[in-house]
Amino acid sequence: MARIITITSGKGGVGKTSISLNLSLSLASKGFKVCLFDADLGLANVNILTGIYPKKDLESVISGQFRLNEIIIKDYQGIDIIPGSSGVGKIADLTRTQTGTLISAFLDLEEYDYFIFDTSAGISSQVLSFCMASHEIILVATCEPTSLTDAYSMLKVLSKYEYNSPVKVIINQVKSGKAAQKAYGQLKKTVNKFLPVKLSPLGIVASDKNVRAAVISQTPFCMLFPDTIATKCIHSIAHKLMNKAGGISDMPLELFWDKCLSFLEKHHKPEKEAVSPKETVPKEAVPKETIEEKKEQDPEIKKVLSHIESKLSGLIKEVSDIKQFLKRSDASPKRVTAKALKPPEPKEISLDFESWLKKKRLAQ
Repeated sequence: MARIITITSGKGGVGKTSISLNLSLSLASKGFKVCLFDADLGLANVNILTGIYPKKDLESVISGQFRLNEIIIKDYQGIDIIPGSSGVGKIADLTRTQTGTLISAFLDLEEYDYFIFDTSAGISSQVLSFCMASHEIILVATCEPTSLTDAYSMLKVLSKYEYNSPVKVIINQVKSGKAAQKAYGQLKKTVNKFLPVKLSPLGIVASDKNVRAAVISQTPFCMLFPDTIATKCIHSIAHKLMNKAGGISDMPLELFWDKCLSFLEKHHKPEKEAVSPKETVPKEAVPKETIEEKKEQDPEIKKVLSHIESKLSGLIKEVSDIKQFLKRSDASPKRVTAKALKPPEPKEISLDFESWLKKKRLAQ
């Protein structure tokens, strides 16, 4: 039996995986046998932080290609790591046979003192199943308002499913103790006011430039920088976690998986496939009850449709009037140009006096 701890967060990018890995290593350094399960669906962040890229993961075990002992990364800096990767996504859709295969696989594992699950961020059914099956949850957040809001959302969902064990909180990337105290105080105050979930502070991890350097070098910061402030914070959290073991019973891994899979079977809903905009709805999918039939049945619908029809009639009339106006404009005289407005040139006046006299005599 092992002490099973699920480490989660409401929001991504809060350093959850870094804390999971370094906390596992800290516990191992104190003489405990620790197994870290990389349950971060598809992202495999533990691989990035360690530089280890296994070819086999949990999916290989579920499909029956390999035994669980064959995919475990043994004795990485004193801990064992189970690469979950794409196999975690398969857990929600296992058949009964595959469920039995998975539970049996964990029966073959050796005994551990701590079994730590590093989940994805958010509130997917897989994440919730790990949380609900655990006796202990560590919620990681930062001082940012968005992180605290998402942490509250996670707690709200856990309370909806009646999770009744205290949730331990780690505030990460802390720039000052006062800021961490204020962030935790805001979260606890809101939770106490609206939710039945109990919170307890587990510790803080100070903002440390060496953490980023460790990520780039793909080496856990507690191994690369044993004296840096972030490492000291992790050791303090591990020490506090060990001292709070009282009252928390160990759990057989097969019981954990049984609870986890039972939750998924009850609450998991497969995502609906997106319909392409080009796809047309088959005639068989069109409901027999037409809009006209509904209009006859529901007076409110009839009233709304009548109003729409009236508006459409008005718009059609306006369009017709505009067309008539444009036709009349085309038939009207063309625009008079400046050239057309130019006055006609006066006729030339004759200065022939003899011709004028002749015309005058004829007129008389």
